[in-house]
Amino acid sequence: MISYMFFVLLSVPVFIILQPFDLPREFWFYIVLLGVFDIFGNMFLVKSLKTIDLSLFGPLNSYKPIFALIFGALMLGEIPSTMGLIGVAIIVFGSYFLNYSSGKIKLKWGVSRGIIFRFLAIILTSIAAVFSKRAILVSSPVITLIYWSAIGWPISILLLMKINPSWKSEFKGIFKHFWQLIFLFLSFLALQLFTLLTFEKVFVGYSLALFQLSSVVSVFFGFHFFQERNFKFRLIGSIIMVMGVMLIVFFG
Repeated sequence: MISYMFFVLLSVPVFIILQPFDLPREFWFYIVLLGVFDIFGNMFLVKSLKTIDLSLFGPLNSYKPIFALIFGALMLGEIPSTMGLIGVAIIVFGSYFLNYSSGKIKLKWGVSRGIIFRFLAIILTSIAAVFSKRAILVSSPVITLIYWSAIGWPISILLLMKINPSWKSEFKGIFKHFWQLIFLFLSFLALQLFTLLTFEKVFVGYSLALFQLSSVVSVFFGFHFFQERNFKFRLIGSIIMVMGVMLIVFFG
């Protein structure tokens, strides 16, 4: 909610300068759906982050291109190539190493709430990505970003009040963690802006595939900052998934 609030405040001068009012009717339809799917996707993303290891959380995001390719093909007509589909298959194969333990691969996803939340986040944000590209095609990345934040902020406030009864007391921590929140906001802003700029030029599925390069970073962070186990095999899985990503990017 705080991130969206910063977005809105920063968007005010840009909004005054650009005065983006004369937009096609379909833009408003796409931007509302984008805001709804994105905020619920981020809600499940945060809930999953609280319950699974960071080194598992990041690489699982490699499933997002799979859903993005499906939704992109159905809703945008972005048909992937054969090499692109092979790259997706490699990503799925690499993900099996994320749960490697005691000499064999164990898949416990059916009973893990964190994994379920993670996949819900991936599906919802993949659909949101399709609607964001729809909005970009009839406007621009900057205008889409402005309205995305304007819609996401009130929705995030309502969700906060709904799922967290003690939300008022948590505002006391804003000033205590002010600089961490500023860094979070700037990172989030860069992520959203560059994502929209990429969507304007590249297939949604391929764009999200490229972003999976962060999986290797999250594995190292999980090991270094939280002493998470199974580092070796999670790193192998991440590298395999990155190979699939590169195949999609360069030959898809």
